[in-house]
Amino acid sequence: MEMIKNNTPCFFTQQVFLIGTYNEDGNERFAPISWISYTRGEPSCLVISINGTKKTKENIGRTGFLSATVVTPDLLPLCEQFNRATYKKEMKDKLQYSVEKGKILDVPLLVGGKFSYECQVIKTVEIGTTHTYFAEIKNINVSEDIQKLDFFDLREVNPVVYSPMNYFTIGKHLGKIGDYSNL
Repeated sequence: MEMIKNNTPCFFTQQVFLIGTYNEDGNERFAPISWISYTRGEPSCLVISINGTKKTKENIGRTGFLSATVVTPDLLPLCEQFNRATYKKEMKDKLQYSVEKGKILDVPLLVGGKFSYECQVIKTVEIGTTHTYFAEIKNINVSEDIQKLDFFDLREVNPVVYSPMNYFTIGKHLGKIGDYSNL
């Protein structure tokens, strides 16, 4: 591992999402983004930071709408194909996926995704080349198998987590909040 210095951007884990937007020509675009968090309260928002000169940033700025699909291991090939750094032209026609319009907003959704959000940007903060979007959650799309769970079991959702240059999934359930307060 490279030596960590005081000015090294350093993080441990980040959940990966495919952010869906529409290009000006109406074609859908998906970009893997892992700088995402949430706000609590009214309105509930995803907080999404995108650095650089991505077309997805341009689309969000133009339309104010986006979808955010939780990446699961089955979506990793798409994630890699939608990433400029790992895109391979020869793989373009080999990957099969379907897209549908959002249930509430005009956003592209990946058919078969286990969990996705439809969002409308309500505030944008720019710092350097990074745009951070506060995107109000207007609709949540959940697969039937996840909807039937007794509790939100991440082992069943199986989200992909990113940590510098590597992908991981969730391990074992350690307990509920409060289980460790009486030790």
